[in-house]
Amino acid sequence: MNEQTPVNAPEPLDRREARRQRRAERLADPSHAGSWITGIILIVLGGAFLMQNMGAYRFPLQNWWALFILIPAVGAFDTAFRSYRNSGTFTNAARGSLLVGIVLTLVTAGFLFNIGWTYFGPVLIILVGLGILMNGMFMGKGGNA
Repeated sequence: MNEQTPVNAPEPLDRREARRQRRAERLADPSHAGSWITGIILIVLGGAFLMQNMGAYRFPLQNWWALFILIPAVGAFDTAFRSYRNSGTFTNAARGSLLVGIVLTLVTAGFLFNIGWTYFGPVLIILVGLGILMNGMFMGKGGNA
């Protein structure tokens, strides 16, 4: 045997097998698992807007554009869930992402249902304050709050 060739080296894969292997690795990567949710949301929204423009359906909501705020909200909820699942505990990252998702969802609801900022603004400030308190109270085993 040649000293430059390792004994246990895998045989070179052909092009198709290498592509299949890369695809399997990419599909197994959990960081891309939530992207299909965003795609489905966009397809449903696009179809609804197309039906409205064709006169087949009328949105009962006047501020339908606020539905686009839900896209980053879903991403924030997904990030919170992944952080919780990976660590097994409700970490600062999970709580922060969850708070962002809740705030964005509430902002969307405020726009969709024409809730006035007179009541809605203070509620958001209270929620952010509660989120900060939760982070302070649950800083971890050695954290002083």
